[in-house]
Amino acid sequence: MKRSVWIAGGLLALVTAAGAGVLCFTPAGPFLRNAPEVGAGYAAELTCAGIFVMGRDPDDVIRDDIRPANPLLKHAEISVDRDGKSVTASLFSLARRTALYRPGLGCTLAGKEGVQALRDQAVGVVPMEMRERPAPWPAGDKVETAETPELAKALDDAFADGSNTRAIIVVQAGKIVAERYAQGFDRATRFPGWSMAKSVTSALTGALVAEGRLSLDAPAPVPAWTDASDARHAITLRQLLTMSSGLHFKEYYLPGDDATTMLYRRDDTGAFAASQPLDHPPGAAWSYSSGTANIVSRLVFQAAGSTAAGTYDFARTHLFEPTGMTSAVMSPDATGSPVGSSYVSMTARDWARFGQLYLDGGRAGWQRVFSEAWTEESRRPAKLADGKPVAYGLSFWLNSDGTADTPLRFPDCPADTYFAEGHYGQFVGIVPSEHVVLVRLGQNPGEGAFNANRHFAAMMEALKARH
Repeated sequence: MKRSVWIAGGLLALVTAAGAGVLCFTPAGPFLRNAPEVGAGYAAELTCAGIFVMGRDPDDVIRDDIRPANPLLKHAEISVDRDGKSVTASLFSLARRTALYRPGLGCTLAGKEGVQALRDQAVGVVPMEMRERPAPWPAGDKVETAETPELAKALDDAFADGSNTRAIIVVQAGKIVAERYAQGFDRATRFPGWSMAKSVTSALTGALVAEGRLSLDAPAPVPAWTDASDARHAITLRQLLTMSSGLHFKEYYLPGDDATTMLYRRDDTGAFAASQPLDHPPGAAWSYSSGTANIVSRLVFQAAGSTAAGTYDFARTHLFEPTGMTSAVMSPDATGSPVGSSYVSMTARDWARFGQLYLDGGRAGWQRVFSEAWTEESRRPAKLADGKPVAYGLSFWLNSDGTADTPLRFPDCPADTYFAEGHYGQFVGIVPSEHVVLVRLGQNPGEGAFNANRHFAAMMEALKARH
């Protein structure tokens, strides 16, 4: 999820008019009908995650994260049930949504079957234990940072630029050399990754491919596409992961758009995305889509037995525990399928472990999570049917599309840098040529407020001065 969430300057006045009875008679009727439900869903989901996943004070979450996200949310009524581990939000008495926290699964918006169905869904989930491990990072939690004056200044600048950075970790040659947190956050805080969840979903897919349970270039086994006469039947797993499926999906965040409808108005995110028609033949065009990430998530869900507990167990045994990412929470939708487009949270150190896994070619210690070939595919530019390269891999953003005539996305960073990247400026940057992983987590007050090119380049330059 990369753009601002349904920001609209005149939204409040329009919704107020809707409450006066003119909702269905305005040209913006469909927009207005959706806005209260989307707003209430967003407020409930994100407040719940801030309190019960991140471990923050409710007042801080509502003041710093929810209210600033949209003028509409200044008027949301938000109630927290500490004992029941739920959050309910309503807007102008037009919509009311409840999100429930479940250990290991994080927060999920209750669907048509209600809160009790979510509690029943969590039976059999045994959450991982977050604990201090005496071994050196990444196998354990023993860290001896080595900030030089140059590196300290680079971090100072990143925290002082007004972009609301909350955590930065710098890894070089397999060791954390710098680690810093804003006030109110620490190494036990689980930070949301937003669209970095897509890269985590890709890693789980790589584990299934390594076991021979999925094939990268075969038609994706999506139940809705089994009819060979359906043109979507030809869509491959690679095309889903590289955003070249050709499926219609509006990656905008106004109420009524596909992204907000999927996240806040549908119980089954993957089924909603899979129901979309084709805008282009598979492989013919590139279009960023959170929908395709949730289709892939549903394939992981199917492979794990189509239960929330089975999916959690698969992710735990195949990715999170082998890498030491024991803080990871991958929240599902109301059906139990992970919202692989947007909802993975973990500590900054575990986000760094995720980057290190790719730097190490898919191996964590003596365990292999996915093949080294999967790592290479992940950072190889996708190619469309006409041969045109795209600076996007298997759900990772690339700094270069591999051609000399296309400018680097981050011109001051090495060309081989690639990123897991999410809304509000979440980054896990991986730089194979320099054996470096860079993690930045925060809550940008505006889109693009964190200048990743400038800050990451400064950190890279400071690392060179260490030798």
